[in-house]
Amino acid sequence: MRLWQKIFLYTLVLVMLAVSMTSILLLKNSFSLALGQRKQGVYSEHEFVVTSFKSMMVTERLRENAVVLDEGTLKGYMEETFGSAKRESGIQFCNTQGEQVYANKEMILPKGLLEAVQEDNQKSYMQVSGHQLYTASAENMEGKTYYIVTENDISDVVDIHEDMLRQILAISMGCAIGIAFILLIVVKMLMLPLQKINAGTRAIAQGSYEKRIPERGHDELSELAQNMNRMARAVERNVRALEAVAEDRKHFIDNLSHEMKTPLTSILGFSDLLLIKKDISEEHRIEYAGIIKEEASRMRTLSGKLMELITVGEGELEWKQEDMKQLFAEIGVSLHIIAKSHKILFSCESEPGLLNVDKELFKSLLYNLVDNGIKASKEGGQIQVRGRFEGEEFFIQVTDEGVGIPEAEIEKITQAFYMVDKARSRASGGAGLGLALCAEIVAYHRGTMQFESRPGEGTSVLIRMKGGELHA
Repeated sequence: MRLWQKIFLYTLVLVMLAVSMTSILLLKNSFSLALGQRKQGVYSEHEFVVTSFKSMMVTERLRENAVVLDEGTLKGYMEETFGSAKRESGIQFCNTQGEQVYANKEMILPKGLLEAVQEDNQKSYMQVSGHQLYTASAENMEGKTYYIVTENDISDVVDIHEDMLRQILAISMGCAIGIAFILLIVVKMLMLPLQKINAGTRAIAQGSYEKRIPERGHDELSELAQNMNRMARAVERNVRALEAVAEDRKHFIDNLSHEMKTPLTSILGFSDLLLIKKDISEEHRIEYAGIIKEEASRMRTLSGKLMELITVGEGELEWKQEDMKQLFAEIGVSLHIIAKSHKILFSCESEPGLLNVDKELFKSLLYNLVDNGIKASKEGGQIQVRGRFEGEEFFIQVTDEGVGIPEAEIEKITQAFYMVDKARSRASGGAGLGLALCAEIVAYHRGTMQFESRPGEGTSVLIRMKGGELHA
């Protein structure tokens, strides 16, 4: 059973129960009031009949100048008094044994009526049986106790009660049909937003992550729609991110396979030549061995960069306040030798001040940026590394006079294995991992990295890191 059907049925049953119970209670109260009024009238009539009869007996006893009337005379007087009168109600006299002494018509007394009068210490007692109301009382007459029972027809009260009950049932059925129709419309209207939410979530579950649920009103269903939309946006972001990661991983694996395939092919090929060819000259042997060594070195560089890229940030980083002037001088000594071997002018300096960094990662960052600049530069070129503080930020600028990067390529250069000039990069031993590693290191230091470059004029890398403190 669907939710709207449950709400409809449960609400309809509760409403009908409430209406029916209220109607029945009101009807019962009305019947009790009407019956109570009838009982008062019947009781007054019963008392009047008994009192009148006892007065007449006193008069008759005085007329006959008797102390006590015998039962035969009393019974005759009962027949004379009640037998000839046209009474709608019946009357019956019984002795203390419950035996009938006189009755103006055949009467079947309800069970327990006389016993109730006996237990009630000779007071009047009334009992309803079917459409008849019986009133009984114990009276002392002529030295004996008699039970006087009167029977009154209350069919009009009962008939009115039953007629009203039938009317209430008919009205209840009519109300049930009307309420059911109205309730069905109301429930359908209230459940419409939930149906839209259900349809929207079904579409999202089936992969339509851009689907959004309409948000109307300020009730709980509107809040649910808002939360579902927030969830859909979060799921969409995560799915897109996973798709991007999967795509990047595929490119990474494809590029890695390609980069590894080339040197391995060369190594295997020239190794086979050295093994198979018996009359190889010393010159060719040296040439082949040199090629194998060059390709092996390239693979070692590639694997080293790859491991560094994969493991960056996985270990526990050692954050320390480092003096930038001293650290730049230390890094500059090593890089100056490398630049000099390529006949490139190099300078590396920074303002004095402290910056919270992981020293080894920070060194790797500058090494890779300078290494990229060296590979892009020609003999006689110049590379400058400058550090400066501005407020609580530390800026690093690495500038070279190399071949530059086309504007369309700048956004891609931090991708793993991406190389602007593949032939030149491979010739210089590059694999396209240096800038990807730099981007990771900057991200771990909660910084940003920007590139400015013009083909033929060189490239400038600007890195901004927070947490700096300038020293005078």
